[in-house]
Amino acid sequence: MSTTDPVTIADVLGRPLRNLRVSVTDKCNLRCSYCMPEDEYVWLPREDLLTFEEVHELVSVFTELGVDKVRLTGGEPLLRRDLPALVRMLARVPGIRDLAMTTNGVLLAERAKALYDAGKIRFNNEQIGKK
Repeated sequence: MSTTDPVTIADVLGRPLRNLRVSVTDKCNLRCSYCMPEDEYVWLPREDLLTFEEVHELVSVFTELGVDKVRLTGGEPLLRRDLPALVRMLARVPGIRDLAMTTNGVLLAERAKALYDAGKIRFNNEQIGKK
């Protein structure tokens, strides 16, 4: 019986890739230069965004390659409709030991409990270059 080493993915310096950032929307409720650097920003059509099933599949593939930390980003991820459903799906992916979200915090008070209950997600509040 032979055993094989698990397949892993590495960065350009040969270090194992353990972190994955997934943008769930390009929309943002603030006009900071980080999310919307252009004066006339054009939003992606909804059909161009990954579905929750596609995000789940992408995350599953990367966890099979050694990723164990996933961070949801945006734009502002809290603007994505039904986000607790995605968090619930990702929390069930074997191998994820840290599920987090970067948010500007504007909508966090009203949505944090539902998201945490869906998957014990961790939040990071960022306000970068707010105009």
